[in-house]
Amino acid sequence: MLPSLRNGFPPFIASLLDELNQLIGPIHLVGSAVRNVLQGCPLSNDLNILTPRPLEQCLESLRQEGHDAVGGGSGEKSVFVPLKGWEKPKTIEISKFRHRPAQTPTVEEDLLHRDITVNAMAYAWPDGPLIDPFNGRGDLASGRIRLVNGDETLRGDPLRAIRLFRFSLQLSAVPNPNDLQSSLKISLDQVPPERIRVELDRIFSFALDTLQSRELLLTLFDSELGMAMLPELHGLRHILQPGGEHGTTVWQHALQTMVNISQSPREEDISLLDLRWTVILAGLVFHAKELRSVQKIEEGATQEKTIHLIISMLNRYGFSRRRQKKILNIINNLNLSFPFSDRALRRLLGESLPVEGLVALIFHWKHAVYKSPPAGDKKNPTEYSRVIDRCRGLRRACITLCNSDLALSGGDIRDVVRRRPGPWLGELQRWLLEWISEDRTRNNPDSIRKKVLEWISLQEKI
Repeated sequence: MLPSLRNGFPPFIASLLDELNQLIGPIHLVGSAVRNVLQGCPLSNDLNILTPRPLEQCLESLRQEGHDAVGGGSGEKSVFVPLKGWEKPKTIEISKFRHRPAQTPTVEEDLLHRDITVNAMAYAWPDGPLIDPFNGRGDLASGRIRLVNGDETLRGDPLRAIRLFRFSLQLSAVPNPNDLQSSLKISLDQVPPERIRVELDRIFSFALDTLQSRELLLTLFDSELGMAMLPELHGLRHILQPGGEHGTTVWQHALQTMVNISQSPREEDISLLDLRWTVILAGLVFHAKELRSVQKIEEGATQEKTIHLIISMLNRYGFSRRRQKKILNIINNLNLSFPFSDRALRRLLGESLPVEGLVALIFHWKHAVYKSPPAGDKKNPTEYSRVIDRCRGLRRACITLCNSDLALSGGDIRDVVRRRPGPWLGELQRWLLEWISEDRTRNNPDSIRKKVLEWISLQEKI
């Protein structure tokens, strides 16, 4: 007998679901919420709910009770309720049942339209039952990832081919062999590039710290599906890596380098996922560099052409200007040789580049060996660590933080403290700057908010 899943939800969310069940019910929880609670994992950013009620009616009922609900207009498929607070979930999405033409809208019919079995479970709030027509619970317990309806699921949305890999990596599970082979051959011609980027962003965020995860990622990118995801890089599959092991291509070398980087050396400068995107794109730059030396092509023209192609890719995939800037800052400095001199490090620090990310990329590119365990800093820890330590030391010596450098503005800090401006604000900012100067990775909104709350608790009177 499955116990009530209600106990797996935070009390605030459980109370909110009780209220929603009264307002727009009966409701069913679907997707990641059911999966996460069954696994005992924290909830994700979105909480998905199904209801048989018309969305316009749901929207009106929610607004009458003071909820900031949006959506639900003509032609829209969902109503969204944003949740205020630091903890997950951040948003509740309320949707109607999906169904085939001439079929009655039911929960089971909706689940047939989902991607994989572990996402195709629904729970009737508050006390069940768990509706699991495709044995998603069994697959979750056994570490299997299966498409709900084989090839038909892929025809409904070809992006699900990438999602099969993404969830296999996310849940450390094994994809069904038949579904895997079907996914590797799917066409992505009709899938918007931005949707592909969103899935790759999630994949590039994973640690990839097991042999199974690394092999699965290499399988994805070495396939026709991988070619369809990043067609501009297809040419790198046919160019041998200079100085690499016999038969290794630039593409394979880039993949191994990306896998070897398991964390961002300095998170607030460049995220792990953006550093991995940079590695993939770096193959174009390193190839162009080698091409110039062999064919004596003018450096400026070759570099300009390569950068133009990279910018075109970033724009096509919908990268924000901020993300593009960080990636291009590294790309434009790949001509440096490892290890870096202090003079080079000072110049890079003065230009506010993601220096540790650049160091990690060039070092791992130098030591990558295709389909081997991550060489990384294990191959030469002293050399790599020495450069990183020098970089951090020079940053502390050369750069003095000021209030404007804090990841939370004065206004944001006042919102946390909930007091009018006064001398306390300057005192708090100085205290924060001193704390951050000990470890620059602390300069992020979440860490600063927690430190502000700690500061408040220490004050007898603000």
